Amino acid sequence: MGRLVGWLSTALLVGVLVVFAAIAVPRWHRARVTTASTGDSYPEPIPNGPPPALAARRDARAEVRPAVSLSGTPPTEEELRASVRGSNIVIVVMDAARSDHLGCYGYPRDTTPNIDRIARQAVVFEDHFCQYPCTSPSTVSLFTGQYPDTHGVKPPSGHAALLAAHPVDERAVTMEGLLRANGYWTCLFSGNPAASPAVGVGTDFQLAFPAYGKHPQKQWTQAAHHRSDSVKMLLDAIGDALAAAGGEHRFFFYIHFLPPHSPYRAPEEFQSLFRGKTPPNHREGKAAFTLVSTRERTAQPPKSTDEWVNLYDANLRWADWGVGEVERMLKERGLWEQTLVIVTADHGEAMREHGYEWHHTCPYDEAIHIPLLIKFPGGRGPVGRISALTETVDIMPTIADLYGLKYPSDGPLGTVPQGKSLVPLLTGAATRVRDYVFSRTGGHWACSVVRNHEWSLLLYTGGKLRALYDLGSDPGQTYNALADHPKVAETMAAAFESHAKAQRVPPLEFLDPNYRPPAETQGQGESLSGETKSKLRALGYLD
Repeated sequence: MGRLVGWLSTALLVGVLVVFAAIAVPRWHRARVTTASTGDSYPEPIPNGPPPALAARRDARAEVRPAVSLSGTPPTEEELRASVRGSNIVIVVMDAARSDHLGCYGYPRDTTPNIDRIARQAVVFEDHFCQYPCTSPSTVSLFTGQYPDTHGVKPPSGHAALLAAHPVDERAVTMEGLLRANGYWTCLFSGNPAASPAVGVGTDFQLAFPAYGKHPQKQWTQAAHHRSDSVKMLLDAIGDALAAAGGEHRFFFYIHFLPPHSPYRAPEEFQSLFRGKTPPNHREGKAAFTLVSTRERTAQPPKSTDEWVNLYDANLRWADWGVGEVERMLKERGLWEQTLVIVTADHGEAMREHGYEWHHTCPYDEAIHIPLLIKFPGGRGPVGRISALTETVDIMPTIADLYGLKYPSDGPLGTVPQGKSLVPLLTGAATRVRDYVFSRTGGHWACSVVRNHEWSLLLYTGGKLRALYDLGSDPGQTYNALADHPKVAETMAAAFESHAKAQRVPPLEFLDPNYRPPAETQGQGESLSGETKSKLRALGYLD
């Protein structure tokens, strides 16, 4: 009898192992991938099920607030346009400011008291995304309303060099060019040379400061971006420009603060606010495919992630101080209530949440989800929060729509904006203007992101590496649910294909398993001045 029981127990164990192998092995083989560049095979095991904490999936759609929740009665289109008639325009960009570190986006630290105050008088767009987590292509998307694969501005493979002569079509309609043609005095103030005419960005502005060698009287000292007064230097230039305007000229000011971007050189008064404290809500993790997240590292990352976050938050508080100073200067001259103010970012910053550092190659929300606030002049516009999906490319068409600025809408690709006007959201006439947002990264393992409120699909170069995240149950994007929801991935990949085919240079390499990335190019920055190269190298844009 004892032998029989032993035999049955052994048979049962063998049966369990066979069933387990039948289930697990196919999943393992389904998860094996082949790199597009070398043909090497990398096992990437996908768990049989989501972690226990993610097992109970909520309906993300039910959690999203109504796309329009404006205080009071939403204005009509006529009232909205009347509210900005004759007003100035100021766009303030904080370089590398991720939305989840701002108080008005729910961050528990006091990093942005000035912006939070402005947010209470503004429309806050909760689900706003950049087109590329890198300054130059993102800024050109803002100025042209075009996606990077249409305007053509992106760092080459491996981010080895920044393009010196950008391939933007000379016929392209730009925000600054359109406003200039309609009587605005257009001025660019940038703390980052990657967002300046020195590299071909913002060439239609009438005034650019600093000019990085083009105007000796306005030239920065060597490595000025390392100095603790770099924000003040921009503010002094803005003050001079406001005095020159004299309240008699309508103006468009584009202000690009380098903080919170590295280097983390915030004055001591800001660093002391967070030094030695444990950052809230921060975690370190891994990307879906570890081989793609190790191609880019910061030159000198802080010794610990806690220290990194604390320094980043101090730099963000420094940028917020700069925003507050812009508000103060406008108020002192009686211009605050006569100005449309937009506060946003060019991209976010990755701090090892998914194994990525910096931002250029990171396809996750920490690098692509950015703030957008629009404060209307004189309290005459809407105030509230909008959770519809919006993108950087939407800002230029929105300004044109608000101010009645006309441009051809049927010109060749590369000459006209591709974004959507947000006016229908601001008036309550629509609850959405798009079904998906599209972002892309650079690097050897470039990635395109297709995202809506419920799902985020990552498509890596070569079409073989893919990750799908259920944002309803997994907002932190920690579990690759591709094997669980193949139909969702197919639908989103089809949406990406339609988007890609509408670009001047269709990025179909993200779907093509036979794609081979070109050799990295190193010489495209040769025409940059030595001073500009030095500044770009210090910021991580040049090797």
